[in-house]
This record gives sequence, C-alpha cells and structure tokens, in this order.
Amino acid sequence: MRFAFFEHAIRAGTIWLKKFRRAFKVKEQGNPFLKTVKIFSVHLNTHIECKMVLDSGCDLNMISARTLRDLLMFEYMDENPDDLCVCLNGGNLSSIGTITLHWKGKQFRKIFTTTFHVIDGDSLPWQVILGANTIVEHGILKFAGFGGRRIPVLPKKTKEEKKERSKRHDKHREEAAKNDAKVDADVLQREEAARQERAATDSSSTRSWSSGNGSKDY
Repeated sequence: MRFAFFEHAIRAGTIWLKKFRRAFKVKEQGNPFLKTVKIFSVHLNTHIECKMVLDSGCDLNMISARTLRDLLMFEYMDENPDDLCVCLNGGNLSSIGTITLHWKGKQFRKIFTTTFHVIDGDSLPWQVILGANTIVEHGILKFAGFGGRRIPVLPKKTKEEKKERSKRHDKHREEAAKNDAKVDADVLQREEAARQERAATDSSSTRSWSSGNGSKDY
C-alpha cells in the first residue's frame, strides 16, 4: 500500500515537472513568410503539400518545374516562354510556361485559383512563390498597424497600374477557364477509356461463355 502511494506521488511529480518546463520553454519562431499549402493534383485526384513563399516584393506568382512534375501536372502547363525580369546578378529569369492551379492553406477550407509562371531549374531553393498582387487581392498577408490593429497592406495604384491589373485579372480568368476546360476534357477522356475497357471485358467474357456452352452435347 505504501509502495503504491510513493509510486503515484512520483508519477504526479514527473507530470507536474514536465508541465512546468513546457510552460517556460522558449519556442523557436518559424518563418512567417514560408507557409505549407495544399495544391490539387488532377492526375492524382488529391491535394499535395508544398512550401509556399509569400513574397510581397515580387509581383508574379511562380512554381518550379520540379514541383509541377512532383504533382504530375507538368503536362497541363501552357507552353509560352517569357522573360520575366532581370536578377541582381544580371541574369534573366525566364518562364517556360504558365499553369492555373487550385490550392488551399493547411488549416482552412477556402480554395484559391491562381495562375503561376513555371520556372525551370535544378537548384531552385523554393517550390512555390506567391506574389504581391495575389497576396493583396486575397488579403493573405496582414501586418499590425498603430494601436495594434491588423490592416492589409494596400499600396497606392496609379491609373496605369489599375488598368494593367485589370488586364492581368482578365487574362487570369481566361487562363483559369481554359485550364478548367482542359481538366474537364481529360476527366471525360479517362472516363470514356474506362467505359470502353469495361465494355471490351464484358464482351470478351460473353464470347467465352457462349463458346463454352456451344461445345456441350445435350
């Protein structure tokens, strides 16, 4: 009886000590601009986790070709090579095409539809980059202003910038509609192929059964 009492006291003390240490443990802060997102793969028919960099200093959305291949979505890319910008080292950053993807955050249900430029390269240190225009459009990044209020960063736009942004939105909607049509056509094609395969299997089974019955004598 006394042994059980001491065993219970030791166990309770250990639990209390763990809670005490956990309360005063210094947690390492993560990178607030690096998020885990889930991108939908049409080929796999599921969402795949990827690392997304929120880059408020970049206007464009980008995804690496390697990440697109991992999603088995490279064949859905629209091939339209384009020079995007000049890097600090003087080299050009080029896109090999664009693709419209559906993605969501790790802990919320809202689905975003975004067009990304596909960047080829074996040593890219990132998977996905979300640019400033999309960040502002969806209010994804917010900063604390004076008085502790959380306000979205909304840079002032000139008339020319607003006009250009409207053109980008129209182009984005067109590319999204084109991508959705391509996805729907692919799904219908696979369903038709599966239907034909089932029909061929059923026909073969029927012929085998008829041949077997025809060889019998009654």
